[in-house]
This record gives sequence, structure tokens and C-alpha cells, in this order.
Amino acid sequence: MPLIPETLIDEIQARTDIAELIGHYVPLKRAGRHFKATCPFHKERTPSFMVNTDKQIFHCFGCGIGGNVFSFLMQHDRVTFPEAVRQLAEQAGVRLPEREEASSGAQHAREALAALTEKSCRYFERLLRDPAQGATARAYVKARGVSDEARDRFRLGFAPEGWDHLLRATQAKGVSVEQLDAAGLVVRGTSGYYDRFRGRLMFPIMDVRGRVIGFGGRSLGGQEPKYLNGPETPLYTKGHHLFGLAQAKEAIARTRTAVVVEGYFDCVVLADAGVANVVSPLGTALTAEQGRLLKRYADRVILAFDADAAGEQATLRGIDVLVELGLRVHVAGLPAGIDPDEHLRAHGREAFEALLERSAGIFEVLVESALRRYPRRTTEDKVSAAQFVLPTIARIPDAMLRSEYVRLLAERLRLDEQAVAEELAKAQPRAVATPRRAGATPTGRNRVSARAAARASTASGAERLLAALVLEEPARFSRLQERLKIQWLSDPAVRQILAVVGELSAGGQTVSPAHVISRLSAAQTEVGPAALVTELVELAQSVSARDEAFEDCARRLESRARSHELLLLRERIRAAQDAGHERDVTQLLAEYQQRLAAPPDRAASAIGAGAVER
Repeated sequence: MPLIPETLIDEIQARTDIAELIGHYVPLKRAGRHFKATCPFHKERTPSFMVNTDKQIFHCFGCGIGGNVFSFLMQHDRVTFPEAVRQLAEQAGVRLPEREEASSGAQHAREALAALTEKSCRYFERLLRDPAQGATARAYVKARGVSDEARDRFRLGFAPEGWDHLLRATQAKGVSVEQLDAAGLVVRGTSGYYDRFRGRLMFPIMDVRGRVIGFGGRSLGGQEPKYLNGPETPLYTKGHHLFGLAQAKEAIARTRTAVVVEGYFDCVVLADAGVANVVSPLGTALTAEQGRLLKRYADRVILAFDADAAGEQATLRGIDVLVELGLRVHVAGLPAGIDPDEHLRAHGREAFEALLERSAGIFEVLVESALRRYPRRTTEDKVSAAQFVLPTIARIPDAMLRSEYVRLLAERLRLDEQAVAEELAKAQPRAVATPRRAGATPTGRNRVSARAAARASTASGAERLLAALVLEEPARFSRLQERLKIQWLSDPAVRQILAVVGELSAGGQTVSPAHVISRLSAAQTEVGPAALVTELVELAQSVSARDEAFEDCARRLESRARSHELLLLRERIRAAQDAGHERDVTQLLAEYQQRLAAPPDRAASAIGAGAVER
């Protein structure tokens, strides 16, 4: 369980109206006592996305996605359960306890640092708007084709020339130089501290929720370096964030495609022109952490780096990182010497979007890059070219795709396919791809509906109907305990759901589908069983004689448990006979006869939990 107490999770859920929350993302229409809409998680023409306000859950009958207020945010914003809880807590006005590190004052320091970073951002913004001090910077921004609206949306600012403008302005408000140093806003010199950013256009670095965590500054004169990024701080870790993601995440999630460019201005100018799904890796090589951040929202990434030597290296590194995560990667072919914002300003949005549409797949990019390095068609060059491409192919998680690339590479370079495949086995990637965790729910176009998963499951339908009827009427859980043990059930998802129902009941807490979803999400930090819970709610509502159905399911599962126990006893008897243990055979036969003669309910109640585990 996370550090957030369950009582506060319940309070946040009680204060958050699910229809109001979802209504901010999709237009809802009333359908009787509830609401319906077109699903935000898959394309559809006829609305099949329902919001049940009585139970505070949602469910899509098209793709099977479902859950409560937390799991909606987890799916829509691609955040973890703790992140969803904290976001809704802020909106609901619920104060969450500090984390464990608060005892040492670390959390208080982080909060103070976050407040200082936000105040500094506002200071830079005011100076950029100042008629006199910000005139030069505003003229530069306008010359780069950035509108006032984009300037404000990305919260651009200005750090004036001089050594201590920010230092003096913040110290006048009680901020210590040590705090400014911790935030990366000042530098210590031989004669004291001075402002890190001077005479620069300021770009706030934000986390995915839009909170300012650091800064980058662009020189407006002859200062070097041209772009100066702030240092790592307790708020900001390089390589863990993406510039522009706070503004682009909804567009990326909607299109399932992210465009990655190198520079701050590339990102701002493209977004300003309507290419809304664009981000930048903050002046560093694309990292695995940034790739995983993109994977929350995108299935496909288009790399649009500058067409120079540095841009090519950044592209090749980016391909390696992203394909290992299972993302589909394409590369936009920018003309030499032209960066994305120059191309867009020169040719317009439509031409740039056409460039993105023509983006090449990784195979073509890798082969062309290899042939530029080894242009001669000698045998040695062909082998070297193949060896240049193979380490990236080795990173691809999909075995069929790797095999197809091997075939294409052998064909393109006129090499023996079997020999290329053998070399691929030797060309180990520099890092091992992280496989999808068992039980995790795929997202986007590869999402499998909970309904399809239920149909494919080998577990008895009686187990799921039993769980559905318990969720529909939690008082049935005590009757279930009299008849069965949860451990007897073969479906692990059903066992999880009923175990949570039992924990809530034992603790005297509210038992509802929304509360069950919260507990499951908190334990797994994935949406996971949420869709199954909402589907079970719908299943229970489709049953008319529910008490009779509950009894029938319980009888069937008791009978199955008894049959399985008798089978295990017979196997133990045979094993004892084979081993020549006559005393054990006698005892086991007596037990077998006793179980066989007992009524089904008594026989089932005598079964140990471990005896029927599958």
C-alpha cells in the first residue's frame, strides 16, 4: 500500500464526482440516471462509453475499458495510481500527508524549492512583458515566429543583463541564497553568488503536470553557450523530463503519435503553428526514462532532428532507445542545414505535416546511414554495413519483426540470410529490453478488451458470476465465506477482487466497485483489474434472479473443489502404494471414504486451501 492512507483515498473519491471529472475531457449526454459519450480511448461513431453515477464508475462496451475516477486519470493521462490520487486530491482540496522523508525535512525543502521555482518563473515572465526591460527579448521572440499566445502558454520569460537582479529581488522577499543555489538559479563565484541566467530568453522546464521544475536560457547576444540549461536539483533530474510534454500530452494521447525535435524553439514554433504533439529532450540525448514517458501516451514516435552529423547521431541513439521500448519509430527527412522551425516558417504547416507523413521507417534510415559510412560495395563493406545495423535490430522486442528485418537486410546487401541471422544472435543490444509485466493492461491500438480477455480465460464462468454478484451486493460475501475459500478459485483476478472485498468488509469500510478499484489500483499501480470490476458490475445487472444465481454458482464451485480434492487424494494413495507405505495408504483410504460419504457442503468445508491451488 502506498504512503497515502486508505481513508484519504476514500475521501478524495467521495469528493470527486465522476461525471464532472470525465465531463472535462469528453462531452457527456444524459442517458436515464447516468451519462454516455463516445469513448476517449478508442475510435467509435456510436457512443458506447457509459458513466454510472450511482456507483461512481465508467465502462466502455466497445473496448472494455472501465474503472473509477482514479483509473480514468491513469488511462487518460498515463499516470500512476499515486499520481492520480495526488492530482485529484489537489482538485478536491484534500491535504495529503507528507512522505516518509518528511521526518528529515526533505519534503518541506522540496515544497519550498517548488514554490521558489514557480515564483522565479513569474518573475521572468513579468520582465519579458515589461515595456522597457523586455523589449529586445520580445522582438527576438516575434522574429522567431512565436505568437503572444504561445509565449504565454509556454511561459517564456526574460533574465536581464547584470549579475544579481534575481538574487536581489528574491532576497528582498526573504529567500536565502542557499535556497537559490539549491534551485540552480545562482552560481557561487570568488566574490560571492551571482545569477546563473543573465541576458537570456528563459524557457521554463515543466513536469508532465505543468509544474515548473527548472529552466533553460537562450542567449540573446554573443554569450556562450547559446543554450544554457540549469543543473539538476531535488526537483529536476536531467533525462527524466521532456520540454513541452505538459502542453502536448493530450494531443499525443489523441493521435498516439509524438514528434520529437531537438530545440526549445523548434518545439514552441511547431506547437504554435498547430503541430500540437511535439516535444523536445531538453538538449540531451534521448534517454530510456524519456522514452518510457512518451510510451505513456504514444505508440509511434517521429524523430525530427536536424539533418547534420550531430542530428544523425541523436537520431540513431533515439532509435535504439525507443525501439527497445516497443515503440514504432519513424524519422522525418529534413533538408540539410534546415531545422524544424525554419522549415515550418519557410514552407508552412501543411508542408511540414507532409514531411512528417513521408517519414521513413527505421530500416531505411539505418541502411542508408550504414551505406554512407561504407559506400563501397566490397564484401568487407557490405559486412561492415550489416554489422552497423544489427545491434539496433537486436533491440527490437518483436521476434517476427526482427526476423523480417534480417531478411530485408540480407536482400538489400546481397548477403546470406542465415549468416546474417547468426550474426544477429551475436549482436547483443547494449541494454536488455524491459518486458511487459505479467497482467499489465496494454494501451492504445494494441489494447485488448476486458471482455475479450474474459472470453479467452480458462477459469470457470461461475467464478466471475459469483464475484459479480458479490460486488452487486457486498452482503453476499459472508455467505460466500461460509461456502468457499477464496484460495480455491482458479482465476487470479477474481481472487484479487474478492480478497479486497474481504479486506474492506473486515475493516468495516465501505464496499463498492469504486472502492474495490481504488484498492486494486493502489496495490498494482496499473489500471489492471479495474476494467474487470466494471464488467462484473454490468454482468450482475444482466442477471434477474441474483440470489438463485449466487447459490447455483456456489454449489458448482463447491462440487468442483470436492472433485479436485478427491482427485488429489487418489493421487496421494497411488503414490503411497508405489512407495510401499502401507500405514499411509490405510489412513488415506479412510480419509477418502469419509470425504466420499460426506454431504457436498461438509466435504467442501473440510478442504484445505492449499489442496486445491492450481
